[in-house]
Amino acid sequence: MRPLYHYAPAANWLSDPNGLVWQDGEWHLFYQYNPFGEDWGHMSWGHAVSRDLVTWQELPVALAEEDGTMIFSGSAVIDHQGSAGFGKGAMVAVYTGARTDRAHQFQSIAASTDRGRTFTKFTGNPVLDLQMADFRDPNVFWHGPSGRWIMSVVLSEENRAQLYASVDLRHWDLLSDIGRDGAPGHLWECPWMVELPVEGTDETRWLFKVDVLSGAAGQASPWRVGHFDGRRFVPETGWAVGDHGPDFYAAIGWNAAPDAEGRPVWIGWAGNHAYQKYLEPQGWRGAMTLPRRVSLRRDESGYALVQEVEPACRALFGKAEATSLCDGCIPLPSAALLSFPAGKDWSFRIEDDHGRSIECALSGGRLTVRRHDPVTPQLEHRAAMEAGKGPVELWLDAGSLEVFANRGGAVLTLQHRLAGEAWALRGEGACSVAYPAAMA
Repeated sequence: MRPLYHYAPAANWLSDPNGLVWQDGEWHLFYQYNPFGEDWGHMSWGHAVSRDLVTWQELPVALAEEDGTMIFSGSAVIDHQGSAGFGKGAMVAVYTGARTDRAHQFQSIAASTDRGRTFTKFTGNPVLDLQMADFRDPNVFWHGPSGRWIMSVVLSEENRAQLYASVDLRHWDLLSDIGRDGAPGHLWECPWMVELPVEGTDETRWLFKVDVLSGAAGQASPWRVGHFDGRRFVPETGWAVGDHGPDFYAAIGWNAAPDAEGRPVWIGWAGNHAYQKYLEPQGWRGAMTLPRRVSLRRDESGYALVQEVEPACRALFGKAEATSLCDGCIPLPSAALLSFPAGKDWSFRIEDDHGRSIECALSGGRLTVRRHDPVTPQLEHRAAMEAGKGPVELWLDAGSLEVFANRGGAVLTLQHRLAGEAWALRGEGACSVAYPAAMA
């Protein structure tokens, strides 16, 4: 069953978001995509656009595998000054070219002068090549103070990142390294370095985030806060977890278009390479999380990463209705927004006719979520996090559950395979429930 308010392709495999960029009122979502089936392979860039980050139009494949080279993850920028030689305002994709024999990965560029509808690969590719098998996922942004493009890119097997600089997106100079330094897990992917506002102040800090493919609780999305002087990232904090669930991966942010508070918006893949291949075929596989506005908040540990669902997404839902979970079994549509008040314990369970279930409970300030799936036992999982202050929101859709607590400072993402148009809801406590307007 397809999600109602999360992005998923009409067919085939989807994973990492790529090339997130805003131009002329359009939010571009590129992503890892297999044009030929719903298993991982033949990696290319799928493409969708939106005017509001809520309603998406899927477009043809933007960058396709060819000549034995797949198109792995990367980023995109708008070259307003035409520094790369493709013309002022060109959209330039910076991506990893990956040989299909897994022996060689390198960084390449392609340009579009028609708002991302068609791209031409640069004849001088690759633009950065260390002759390595695991060197990938370039994330590029314009750094105004130094007047140049900055790239973060990972040497995956070595669990470290490098920073490069360029004035033309074609020639790159090494600036510095970012080392593992106690980060959890193994095999770094999908770095993102960005300047974020600190809530309630006029200050900003730089965030550096990676993903780890194995060896961490869930996938962790480890991040830390620090300073960036145009050459080096100097950490100010240790590593923290970006999402407490198992299904938040490869998240990166859109270049440009922060909101009035200076918050960029990012999005992740609601999936996990450890078990995605075990999901039953249905013609398509993979969906994105909801887009989230990102900022920092000072707390007792130093900083919290704060994530708020893109406000426009709330407009999808009708008026919330108070519900008592103690009233017995309540039919629940497959898409809903549940909000639980602060300071009160509660629990609930939703299940389908195949024995699949999700159990959520708040007790003593600790929130636990358990996914049970006898049909696909690889999906069995239990996750937990401290709920902190404020209400707890659960954004439920066909295929996923996103939990926001501690005023956005604690987040948990979980995909699921509950089937059917409605599920049974049982529990203890009270909440308010809102449904997408089309279902109200």
